[in-house]
Amino acid sequence: MVRDPFAPPPAFVSYVEARLSILIREARRYVPDERYADQVARDLLASVAVKWPWYGRLPGGGTAEQTADRFLRKAFPDSVKDYADPQRTSVITVDLRPDATEESASETAFARVPEEGERVRRSPLSGQLSAGEEAEFLWQRSARTVRRRTLIAAGVSVAAAAVVLARPRREGDPGSVETPPSPSPGITAVPRGVDLLPSLAEQGRLPVRKTPLPEEILFEKAVVGLPRGRRARAVLSPGEESSVVLLDDGKLYAVPDLRVRADNPGALSPDGRFLAYRERRHMLFDMTTGQRRELPTIESVSAPIWLDPTRLLFSVSGGCQVVGVDGKPVGGILHNVDLSDVLVPQGQPAPMTGDPILRTTELLSIGRPLTAPARVRRYAQNEGQPVDTSLTGALTSWIGLWRGVGFALATSTDPADRGLVVRRCQTAGLLPVQLGEPESAVAVARATTGAVARVLVDTTTTGADRVEPVGWLNRSTVLVSTNSIDATLILAWDLNNGALQLVSVANRGVRCALRDLSI
Repeated sequence: MVRDPFAPPPAFVSYVEARLSILIREARRYVPDERYADQVARDLLASVAVKWPWYGRLPGGGTAEQTADRFLRKAFPDSVKDYADPQRTSVITVDLRPDATEESASETAFARVPEEGERVRRSPLSGQLSAGEEAEFLWQRSARTVRRRTLIAAGVSVAAAAVVLARPRREGDPGSVETPPSPSPGITAVPRGVDLLPSLAEQGRLPVRKTPLPEEILFEKAVVGLPRGRRARAVLSPGEESSVVLLDDGKLYAVPDLRVRADNPGALSPDGRFLAYRERRHMLFDMTTGQRRELPTIESVSAPIWLDPTRLLFSVSGGCQVVGVDGKPVGGILHNVDLSDVLVPQGQPAPMTGDPILRTTELLSIGRPLTAPARVRRYAQNEGQPVDTSLTGALTSWIGLWRGVGFALATSTDPADRGLVVRRCQTAGLLPVQLGEPESAVAVARATTGAVARVLVDTTTTGADRVEPVGWLNRSTVLVSTNSIDATLILAWDLNNGALQLVSVANRGVRCALRDLSI
């Protein structure tokens, strides 16, 4: 008897039964609206359902349940952050133990108490489905995605079988099945300037691009301890393990006491000497000495960005504050500048001189305020009126809300010319159904004109847990990181023709902090 492909396997049903209530409990610790909290929990388990058939097949990865738990711990902070109470997003963690601690139980009750007569905002699905029904719903939801996926990793027989079964049959073949209707029947081609990320397996077979980064990064080959006087090219942080540092001698070094959280990644100075990251407070790690020290005057929780090799920009009340590597404030507050919108300046080898506002370029999302377009914002002077440039061109329809860290590459010495900008975003673009559904995008635009040059789209066929830009290699090349739970690839994206090349492969799912490789 052949099992119904839409019926979830018993192990997945058991996993949903064990984890759904826990995820809902944990999401409600941070998200005031129960509707959104419950949806986040179900979205996370839907992502698990997509990859469940191969979770137990990963070499050295343990059982499917253990692999799924590792994915949930990594994905939970990013999933919750968009809906969480801003006062509770400094450290987002998930406790997957079935017995809620007293602390967790008390935190669950933080949500605002409704006023008299106010309707309580509860999830419409709350308490209506059994664990088996929940699992079946999540499994069916993921089945359409699985059918469209190509081979994610070598040896994944379930995905390979799905590809074979999805091939169109010749006319007259017995048993041919009707092709599901396209969700976007009018879309027959990919627009000019839109590039698609291939599957992770196909990314690993791309032509290799020589850069200061090695082609392979194997954590097992990292030597414990840092030599003195060297600077870093990259810091790779798995979240659950100590970070690994690639120094300018081309070798890997493990630093046992350096742990950078995946939900609050470190920032490497442009010259590779310092790593700024957060533990209980903001810390500064000196690669040349192997020493770290606390930045005691900084109270903000947001990760900083580097303006030059010795000065960082931190979020403070009313704007941003420039801080030196000695931890002391430099100048006054940059009023009205929002650090979450500021792009990391790159391509400027000389130390910063003059007003630091000239190195702060913001990339604002559509809808802020409600009718505003996506736009580049710069200031000619501190406390002056902002100069906004709306994004333009046919590709603007592919750009939604901005997400994560972006980078601005200087292309001239004119302070008014902020060069090229790149950042990850949500997308509502449409593709032919056989190419998968867009999940996110990386967009490049020219700051002076707002013209969107190219868009790189991550689709359901890519199979990556996270896609994000990690910096500029030169004026025509963006470095993009794609990762899964057990590997990370860094790709070079050519803006002239949209071609992709493989730069490096790490055998861990990591967040990458790179020095400025464009200088």
